[in-house]
Amino acid sequence: MIHPIPAPVRRSVPSRSGRCSCTVRALLCATALCAAGSLHAQAFPVKPVRLISPFEAGGSNDGVARLVAPKLGELLGQAVLVENRPGAGGVIGTEVGARANPDGYTLTVATTSTFSINPAMRKLSYDPNTDFTPVGLIGISPYVMVTHPSTPIHSVKELIAAARKRPGLVEYGSGGIGTPGHLAGAAFARQTGVEFTHIPYRSGASSIADVAAGRITLVFTTMLVADSLIEAGRLRPLAVTTRTRLPRFPKIPTIEESGLPGYEFNLWLGIVAPGKTPDAVVQRLTDALGQALRDKGTNASLAQQSVEVLYEAPREFSDRIRRDLQTYTRVLKESGAKAD
Repeated sequence: MIHPIPAPVRRSVPSRSGRCSCTVRALLCATALCAAGSLHAQAFPVKPVRLISPFEAGGSNDGVARLVAPKLGELLGQAVLVENRPGAGGVIGTEVGARANPDGYTLTVATTSTFSINPAMRKLSYDPNTDFTPVGLIGISPYVMVTHPSTPIHSVKELIAAARKRPGLVEYGSGGIGTPGHLAGAAFARQTGVEFTHIPYRSGASSIADVAAGRITLVFTTMLVADSLIEAGRLRPLAVTTRTRLPRFPKIPTIEESGLPGYEFNLWLGIVAPGKTPDAVVQRLTDALGQALRDKGTNASLAQQSVEVLYEAPREFSDRIRRDLQTYTRVLKESGAKAD
């Protein structure tokens, strides 16, 4: 008698099959997420990008931002719109940038003041090391010491002599307590042993206007702001804060060669995105910024405004921010400057 062959018994192995199923699903999800991220990066940007300048129109940040924005927008394929959000020495606009959606559509102009000086002076709602992602450094703008042409002061030595003859009567202005212009003057006074009277203004532009009008004696400001006023004869330059003379103004001596060895003071400017901005988006912005700064037209425009183009990628730029924060923490402690 022939017996029928029994059908094979199918044994289920729930633990193994469950693991395989979960693993497959996880791989599919990861692949989908990578693809979505890649597509998002490829699509970015699909609308205009906002670039916040945390100071008033006409200042150093605004000038650099408006020179870089057109080429940056051209390379991204979308307009880069500069938006001025001044106030509190750059804190207000920088806070807006920190709270922005981390999608790459809101960028912020970062400076020595907002990322290395303000955080060293006061407790802020933002942390430059955690609430932002560096996109890249644009460059450096030297500072210059200027006075009104009507004053009898024609050199650093004559300024020091006048300050020693009349302690406290030589007034110098700045854009506010703790701004680079304030610290440049404080460092100068400390190194020379003279006594200045510091007059903080609501903006650097206002302090420049008062020097140009002869209402105060002195100001330390970026060459970006002062160059046209110097060329027009409305301001008299006494010295630049760099270690070497500027190619565009070779007749202006440095403060160091005027008798203060080691004195140097510069302003750097760069662009940052909110923290947690996707890496692929940051890379897209970084590549475009680097390319924009290599453009001959943009480079020439910045040089004409006395900005030395010095591009740094995110990692190098991040190191600069941390290093300068440590430096200015020490400078502020030595100068005794405190926030209002």
